[in-house]
Amino acid sequence: MTNPIIDEQMAYYHARAAEYDEWFTRQGRYDRGDALNRAWFAETDQLQAAMRGWMDAAPPGVSVIELACGTGIWTQELARRPDAQITALDASPEMLAINRAKVGRADVDYVQADLFQWRPERTYDRAFFSFWLSHVPPERLADFLATVARAVRPGGELFIIDSLPSGTSSARDHAAYQPETEITHVRKLNDGQAFRIYKVFYTAERLADVLGQAGFDATVATTGEYFWMARAVRR
Repeated sequence: MTNPIIDEQMAYYHARAAEYDEWFTRQGRYDRGDALNRAWFAETDQLQAAMRGWMDAAPPGVSVIELACGTGIWTQELARRPDAQITALDASPEMLAINRAKVGRADVDYVQADLFQWRPERTYDRAFFSFWLSHVPPERLADFLATVARAVRPGGELFIIDSLPSGTSSARDHAAYQPETEITHVRKLNDGQAFRIYKVFYTAERLADVLGQAGFDATVATTGEYFWMARAVRR
């Protein structure tokens, strides 16, 4: 079945690729002033440290798949391990092109695929995705996580990063999140184009439950105001 919001969400990320990093680096419409920017970067440092620790503890020659890899903000972290066998997947060719240039490793296997249609052809030691689970509509969550489980070998590990519903995490010209009543959000580009996307927020208890149902034993933590992260082992 077609879903017009998913189609609009995909169009948004195609169009947003060139300006996506402004969100993470707090530039332009995402600049919230010195105090809030410092708080943001302190929390992104926590995410970076946790992910580096996760990768540093991986076995030699670890195979890892990154889903919804985007512009390579986190692919770069995976690529710090020169022996890591990395597959990076995204639906947007624009995102993949930026990622490839940013990471600069010829041995990264880049795959263009719609994650709602993709099925893994092999298993990996580890899987990672960031700021994607919140874009999965609730009715597709179980199927998506089942697909993730099929991509991770038993005993393998999963690391996920995503957003908390902070009022200052998005652009200044975006409406406030309404996590209790809304699972979609209107996003704008720098040129004013507007798109409706899914934005679903999770409690730690709910995350642990849905990951458990998918076959993962998970531990969920938050960085404070802006982010949560989950580490899980495939049963």
